[in-house]
Amino acid sequence: MAKHRIDRAVVLASPDLTSGRGGSGLAGYRTGNDIVLDAAAAHPGKLIPFVTVDLGHGDLAYLAELRRRGACGVKLYQGHNLFHERPLDDPSHKAMWQALSDQSLPVLLHANTVRYRSELEAVLRAFPDLRVVCAHLCGSRTDLARMESLMEAFPRLLVDTSHGSAGPAAEGFANLERERAQLVRLFSRWPERFLFGTDLVTSGLDPLSMELWDLQVESNMGLLKEDNFRFFRRTADQPARTLGTYQGLHLPPELLGPALGQNAARWLGACLR
Repeated sequence: MAKHRIDRAVVLASPDLTSGRGGSGLAGYRTGNDIVLDAAAAHPGKLIPFVTVDLGHGDLAYLAELRRRGACGVKLYQGHNLFHERPLDDPSHKAMWQALSDQSLPVLLHANTVRYRSELEAVLRAFPDLRVVCAHLCGSRTDLARMESLMEAFPRLLVDTSHGSAGPAAEGFANLERERAQLVRLFSRWPERFLFGTDLVTSGLDPLSMELWDLQVESNMGLLKEDNFRFFRRTADQPARTLGTYQGLHLPPELLGPALGQNAARWLGACLR
């Protein structure tokens, strides 16, 4: 964090499937919660822990316990096709959505808006006070018109700019390079609604972990700050494991400042006290 001039960071709990521990679905998510809560406790004032919950269980007592242990927000995976056991607006989810809304908890939601857009819209209509950031440009890195229409329909909806693993990130960066003017226009239209983010789950045993984290931070930051940045790039005869150069947005200060901190500070609120 110091290397990249990051003062504080939100860290997200991961179930076994996305953390390299094996398993399927949300299995092991409580272990992931313990890991991020312990890490945040060991680095007070630096790491802000976001836990995950199973929307369908409606375990409000467990959510209360997590908050007592320092959880400041919630990351939800059920909008990802690998974790989509039932619709986002399923009746069994109502109690948890209501609790997240009533408690004004910041929520980071992965939502596949190609497959599940109507479900997301139903949730946002039913719980208009949810404090949601929709990850990865709301699942619309390759279709900015879809993101724009969602942001128009739901004025409280925020989005982050994170790109993750090599394949999807390379596809996203390549499309944003083609639609650079469109994305800059959207930043100009809604400077208060975009948040910087990165997305990488690594094992502490992986000797490339730090190198990959550097590349993740530099590329995701470069998208916003720089004229050009480096990341894996897919070519006609190479998979997305060859480093290449992309054109960045090179946002002016009046757009970059909100995205790099001011919008996150407003969204996180009490988490920063």
